[in-house]
Parts: sequence; structure tokens; C-alpha cells
Amino acid sequence: MAHATRPAPRFATWLIEGADSPTDRAVSNPASLGYGADLVGFGGGQPAVETYPIEALERAYASAIREAGRQVLPYGATQGLPALRELICARLAPRGIRAEPENVAILTGSIQGLHLVGRITLDRGDTIITEAPTFMGALAAWEQQQPRYVSVPVDEHGLVVDHLREALRDDQTGVKFLYLLPTFQNPSGVSLTRERRHQLLEVVREHDLLVIEDDPYGEFWFDDGSEPIPPLRALPGSEDHVLYVGTFSKILAPGIRLAYIVGPRQIIDALLRAKRGVDFHTDTLLQEAVVRLLHDDAFDLEAHVQAGRELYRARRDAMLDSLEATFDSETKWTQPGGGFFLWMDLPHAVSGEAVATAGLQLGVSVLPGYLFYANLDGGRNGLRMSFSNTPPERIREGVARLKQAVDTVRA
Repeated sequence: MAHATRPAPRFATWLIEGADSPTDRAVSNPASLGYGADLVGFGGGQPAVETYPIEALERAYASAIREAGRQVLPYGATQGLPALRELICARLAPRGIRAEPENVAILTGSIQGLHLVGRITLDRGDTIITEAPTFMGALAAWEQQQPRYVSVPVDEHGLVVDHLREALRDDQTGVKFLYLLPTFQNPSGVSLTRERRHQLLEVVREHDLLVIEDDPYGEFWFDDGSEPIPPLRALPGSEDHVLYVGTFSKILAPGIRLAYIVGPRQIIDALLRAKRGVDFHTDTLLQEAVVRLLHDDAFDLEAHVQAGRELYRARRDAMLDSLEATFDSETKWTQPGGGFFLWMDLPHAVSGEAVATAGLQLGVSVLPGYLFYANLDGGRNGLRMSFSNTPPERIREGVARLKQAVDTVRA
């Protein structure tokens, strides 16, 4: 009998080739995400822990398991509870998104939605267009398909649509979809303007392009005097091209892995087929609890979101004021109108990765900008900074420590 000279590989090629990647090292280090004694955490991106509606959730879960446990603890429908899908449609309507429950699928977190989109659309090596920079969690969701990425730059007004036109004109491989976060983008905090949203949809219709609109932060706008920008999915002509992904994790708590995707019925059906092979259905007790939470007379979800806007606006202002008082004109940063993040560009000769490493030694965490580029080919002097989970006085201390880190690297 012939014997192999060495054991057969135990893991898939995509996993072996991506082992010990910079992104994995960053997100697997608790300190990088802001967890640690006396560590000022600008590296993570979660809601403020004091906003979690603990008492309301306790009532909702107790009511769900006591009154509906025998209905929701067995296996459930892959698409999700009808009552929850109806509530989602009702919450989206004021933002201009018209959808029926049949157009909604419930997800175990929004990253699952991105993963499922990849499963139903991508073959190995297919092309995805992303913003540059973009959400690194999305890149992880599609790693198995090892896609080819075409990056389109973002400026202070969001994705540059003229560059998207050029990318589509020059690409000969066929693009499977465009992924973007048009509102208070992660990582930059910028938003696509109304004018560019309409221009983008013109390009999308011209090329019959599928768009994944990821919108975890769209409800957290800070400028009360102006009308919030409508989602892409709310604009005329978007229904056949835009898949809209929303989440409860940012408005309730990130440990609640509950999100949803809105799209044409044909795509939703394909997503559900893929979801059955992943988790069969999202936690039905959680779904029932959220339904009851939203019907709880003692809990006003809209007031809860408004309180979040005020809290995050104060923290955004504290970070902007601290940066202005601490850094000189060589360093630039975005001015987000909402969300959880801003982007910082250090002087060109200063490495964001080196500053992030030095920052941990000085008690402040940030994430280096290159992690947010699909091909790790940009953002070398950039930093993503989150203000959402840090009180203003700690933000001021963290910015002072960050300045020490920059000075250490430049010395």
C-alpha cells in the first residue's frame, strides 16, 4: 500500500492562505478593540454600554418565554417571525423605504446577510466593487470566495461616482455587486450626498448593477435642523437593484445578533435557501422578545434612538474639539454628521500601524487605516477612531495619549 509522504491539508485553501492576516491579528487582540484596564478605546465600534435597555429587555424576554415559549422555542421559519418583519416594514416606512414582509428576511447579525449575499452571487475570483476605505467585516464575510476587489475612492461627500463609472467602464470581468455604506460610513464617518445618490442610481440602472446598501448607523444623525438623507433604497428606481441591510445591534445592543435584509422576492428566496444551510433560522426567542419590546408601552424605541443621537453627538463634538486643540494642520480628520466613527489622516511620513502599536503602550487603542482597504493598498497613514463608547472626559485623555503616540513614532 502506498503511503503519502505528508498529511493531506486539513483546511481549505482560502483559510490557509489567509492565516495570520493583519486583520485577524487586529480584531483578535482585545486591546486593539479597546478592552483593558485604563485603556481608552477608540479601536472598537460598538454602542455605548450605558444605552443598553436592560430593564426593558428583561421584561421582553420574560414575557416572551412565559407567554409564547411553546410557540417560539421549537424550530422556526427561516425567513423570521411575521410579526417582526411587519414591524421592520413599519419602522422603515418613515425613512422612505416601502417594503412588504415578504421582501424582508431576518438575519443573525448583518454580517450574516453579507455572507449570504456572497454565497448566492459569488464564484471564486468574481469581482466586487467596494468603497476605499470600507468595512473590514464585510471583507471577512466574502473571504471564502476569494473575490477580486475593485476599490472606488471616498471623499468628504462619499463615494466618488465618476470613479465608479470609470471602474465599470474599464472592468472586463463582470462585477457581481457594489457594496457600500452610504450613510455615516464605517470607517470614515462620511455620507454620500443626495446629489451623488441620484447619480449613483443612474449608473446602477445603466449597468444593471446589484448594490448592497449596509446601513447600521443611518438613524444616528446629529444635525437636528436638517432632514436626514434618505437611504438609497428609498429613492425611486432602487427597488430592483438595491439590497438594504439594517440591524438592531446598534440601536439596542451588539450582543443582540438581530438584523434584516430587504430586497426583491427572488433574491430573498435565494438568500433563505442559503441561510437554511447556515443556521436554519435566527433565534426565535430573541425575535419574539424584540417584538414585545417594540410593543412595550413603558419603552419608547424612538425616544431611545433620539437619546442615542444626543449622546453620540456630544462624544463626536468632544473628539473633534480635542483633536482641534491637540493636533496641528499637518493632521486631517473627517467631520461626521452622525454615526460612530471619524477618520484621521496623519502626516504622510507617519505610519498608522506604528502609531496604533505605540498607542497601546500609552493606553489608547485605534485601528490602522490600511485594514479598511480591500487590497490592503491604502490608508498607510490613516486611523479609524470610534467615539461611540467613550465618555467625553475619557475622549480628551485618549486624544492626549494619541498625540504622545504620534510624537513617539515621529521622534
